[in-house]
Amino acid sequence: MTGETGNGETSSPAKGDANEAVGAELEFEHPTTVSVDEPVALTIDGVPSETVDVRVSLTDGSDRGWESTATYDTADETLDLGSTTSTDGDVTGGVTELVQRATPVEGSGPYETGRDACDELTVRVEHDGETLGSTTIERTFGDRDVTSEAVDGESFVGRLYEPPGSEPAPAVVVLHGSSGEPVDGTAQLLASRGFVALALQYFDWQGRRDNLPAELVAVPLESVENAIESLRERNGVRGPDVGLFGTSKGGELALLAGSRLESVGSVVSVNGSGVVWAGISRREFPPGPSWTSDGEPISHVPYTDDHSVWDVEPPMEMEPGYSQSLEDADDETVAEATIAVESIAGPVLLVSGGADRMWDSVRLHDLAAERLDRHGCDYEHLTYPDAGHAITTPYLPTADRERTAQFVMGGSADGYAEADSDHWPHVLKTFETLRT
Repeated sequence: MTGETGNGETSSPAKGDANEAVGAELEFEHPTTVSVDEPVALTIDGVPSETVDVRVSLTDGSDRGWESTATYDTADETLDLGSTTSTDGDVTGGVTELVQRATPVEGSGPYETGRDACDELTVRVEHDGETLGSTTIERTFGDRDVTSEAVDGESFVGRLYEPPGSEPAPAVVVLHGSSGEPVDGTAQLLASRGFVALALQYFDWQGRRDNLPAELVAVPLESVENAIESLRERNGVRGPDVGLFGTSKGGELALLAGSRLESVGSVVSVNGSGVVWAGISRREFPPGPSWTSDGEPISHVPYTDDHSVWDVEPPMEMEPGYSQSLEDADDETVAEATIAVESIAGPVLLVSGGADRMWDSVRLHDLAAERLDRHGCDYEHLTYPDAGHAITTPYLPTADRERTAQFVMGGSADGYAEADSDHWPHVLKTFETLRT
């Protein structure tokens, strides 16, 4: 990872009571429950003074099993799986890294989470094919005392997550990308960290909502504005400013809304864009604008009419089309489509995957970073060379993320593991400024 300021710090969970092993004279010490965005601390006593295998298994939101294994030397009969390196040197982070390295037991495809997702993490110690002992750790998407409710506004829908306690908390609107699916997991984790978080849906490919566009075309900026105002009116929200978090097209929207709405403070864009692009339609090409304001199209970079650079068969690699579109656009068009990010009232965090194959997020975020730097604004631009377009919350399995059934996302499993875990403390630090 390269960044323009220093790294943040990741907190560790508290130690739990000892858990007796199943079927062996081993003693496992670890927390009973751990949030998925926290590393897992696990110590095993009574391990034979020789080499053992540690196998980690878990199940994702679609009931697929995931596993990984590493071998460790245990000369002193104690194995600290928070600091011990495997014998081949590949695993240095113990259980947490084993989770990130897990692969599907059957089939392929990325790890799937759900709104109420939690997983039981089973850790087995094996020697010569025999299980010496095992233990289970429950991992949750944040604090179990977080409450949630569906919200339905005039031009938006979503789910609101509120942190435990009665004290007013700063609010963050979480914006999805072109999938059209709300980012509930991120909102849950933010609520666990003391923020009121709204996982907003601003369009719906299925056309199930009369108050939402059925595609990412001509989405009114007022949908974000109305969501922000609804949050500011709640008794449990501490104002005056609201943060915005967005991924991909949601990152573009977060930067755009932050530059135009006075009620926005901190903004985080993960693999977003510092220029506004044309919309995304399944019915026509080229489509209309992505966004409107007061019913008028917002200036954007149109897609190139060179059809040779656009993939038409899945999995589609979209980056060549976006990059060629930027090259084909004249200077005036690009200037009008470039977001005035210097108008954002609070700090800005830009997170980019250097191997992004949906679009060149490093280049597109650099356009924003250059403006922020030129105007002396408070910002960070974190770049992860081996991560692609699918950077997400930390400590989840990263295998098979480089492509989906529809799109080539780019990146490697190791690249995503680094990006996921490193960028998240920066996200929390950025939104902490909403408390001041």
